[in-house]
Amino acid sequence: MQDWLRLRSELILKNEKRTEQAASCGGRYLPRPPSYGPVAGMKRISGGGRALLVAGALMIFYSLFYTPWFVVSGTRTDLPPGTYNGMGSTGLMNTLVGGPWAWFAFVWLVISAIMGLAIAAVGRRTRRLGALDLLVLLVYAFYLVVAPNYLNLPGPTGTASGAFAYGFLAAVLGSVFIEAGARLPHVVRAHYEVPTAAEWEDPVDQ
Repeated sequence: MQDWLRLRSELILKNEKRTEQAASCGGRYLPRPPSYGPVAGMKRISGGGRALLVAGALMIFYSLFYTPWFVVSGTRTDLPPGTYNGMGSTGLMNTLVGGPWAWFAFVWLVISAIMGLAIAAVGRRTRRLGALDLLVLLVYAFYLVVAPNYLNLPGPTGTASGAFAYGFLAAVLGSVFIEAGARLPHVVRAHYEVPTAAEWEDPVDQ
């Protein structure tokens, strides 16, 4: 009788030990899907994002000084007909608003392009840089296209009309590139070790 009780106790202890070992090893050796890096790693931008930032900054720089933004026609003395690049368009806006306020918009576009190159070099994500550029470009479009063409504002000595040129569209596209490139995260996959064949075996049977 005592031998039977002792044998029964040993079997119970052995089964409990098997259950504990299987439970502790099951979570260790089950395969896990690849996970993404922590939030701190997501603050960096990808290689494609850096390329978009550089392309957008260069497009803004080039369009400001070397490409036509607006084509003005008509008989208004404050809006003389001609083709104007970024600097010329800024001068026209200063004439319309009666002050040098448009130069703040021009300087911001230059600073934004420089910041885009700096962000591409550092690789840190940012937001709303290109969006602010688009707001500034909307101000240009309002004064040089929308107001003369659609608001029918009488000029001092005549009428005028404005149209977009490809340089302005390049500046808009460059701003979109800056905003998109500054937001693209650099995804880092976490590495994990694949269990070996020996580790997949039941540790209780080893």
